[in-house]
Amino acid sequence: MKDLLENRAKVGAEIKALTDKIIGESRAPTDEERTKLDTLNEEYDALTEQIKLRKRAEQIDADGQERQEPESTPTPGPGREDRDGREDPQTRQDRPAVTEEHRALALNAWFRLQSSEDLELTDEHKEACQLTGFNPRQKVLHIPLAPSHRFSAAQKLYRGGFGQTYNAGASGIQERALSALVGASGGATVPETLRNQLEINMLAYGGMMQAGQIIRTASGEQITWPTVDDTTNSGRQLGESAAVTATDPSFGGVTWTAYKFSSDEIKVPTELLEDSVFDLPGILGELLGIRLGRILNSKFTTGAGAGTPKGATIAAAAGVTTAGATAITWAELTNMIHKVDPAYRAGSAWMFHDNIYLYIRKLLDADNRPLWADGPNSTPPGTLQGYPYFINQDMASTVTTTQITALFGRFDHYKIRMVNDIRMYRLTERHRENDQDAFLAFVRADGNLLSAGTDVLYKLTQT
Repeated sequence: MKDLLENRAKVGAEIKALTDKIIGESRAPTDEERTKLDTLNEEYDALTEQIKLRKRAEQIDADGQERQEPESTPTPGPGREDRDGREDPQTRQDRPAVTEEHRALALNAWFRLQSSEDLELTDEHKEACQLTGFNPRQKVLHIPLAPSHRFSAAQKLYRGGFGQTYNAGASGIQERALSALVGASGGATVPETLRNQLEINMLAYGGMMQAGQIIRTASGEQITWPTVDDTTNSGRQLGESAAVTATDPSFGGVTWTAYKFSSDEIKVPTELLEDSVFDLPGILGELLGIRLGRILNSKFTTGAGAGTPKGATIAAAAGVTTAGATAITWAELTNMIHKVDPAYRAGSAWMFHDNIYLYIRKLLDADNRPLWADGPNSTPPGTLQGYPYFINQDMASTVTTTQITALFGRFDHYKIRMVNDIRMYRLTERHRENDQDAFLAFVRADGNLLSAGTDVLYKLTQT
């Protein structure tokens, strides 16, 4: 722990020194400095994640030693620890591999002990908790999510698997991608099935978490992203011995806070909790992920920005207003593309509701041929006029007056700030007359569009 804290302090000092230098010189970072800052920030985030996991592991060890009863202490043996938490190095290699069944049993042990701490766990539950390093007596289940850089990698794999389209019903690609990428982030303190399902379903639902850039922070204090706008300035030609002119760029900043969201109660029958045959981590992960993904996507799409995230449709600049209140033309879509400055056009994408996607696909030329042609083997095309698209069901679904029917631009400039872990609680008494327990999850997040002055995201609005 000491080494981790010292290393993080050194990296933090480097980040501060370089940032102070850039700000003090009133200039934008060079490419070399930007690359160095990205590397240092990733290293700082990784060290912070390791410190969190180390603290969690130490707390689990302390709780286990404090609460463990002699009769429930496993007998030291192959792959087992003694009462002081020590393990014989010669037997460590005999430790069984952790499976999804072990993770499910560990979480099931937590479900059981929330209703009664005196409830005796089976040997299978005890072994599963020991193998996964999971403390079943903790009152709040903290579900650590993947750090920003790992989630970004999973996000890219998810997008590529579906040609930039939303397909919550498909399975396999996103699960394998996330399992491979977030497993290494060290979440041994919570069953990975639950965590991975949360990641998958929040990512899959809606479109904004697919399209935007996710930034995960360890705490929820207000953060301001500095911006600099120098687009109106250029160098100048000088005559011999002529004095130079001072031209300062315009500095600013965009702020993110941390708003709290809940899943509402999820009621689960006691029979389901007590029967470990069911994939309860997967079921709860899917329900929690969809519920949280649904509210977050709604706010990141249409949030007003006052006491709530600023949605993309609110933050986007006025782009093209259609000539007809109930029609969209191919020319208007082309005009949307050219609203974005050529410097930002590479990497741009579309976003619209599935009904608008259908409307655009039905647009015909003068000879009644589709303007948006299908791809090979009649599969849906992956691009619209050469740019990828995202389906977002929280956007306008009909081509009617005043509706914002499409967005185009750099969605990676829409920053989604996720704070720390997801916290899950079990409510044991509230629905006892129905022999049900309820689960409730909380997450803190914010979203806003980062723009230094040149607009990077535009909206298509019906007249």
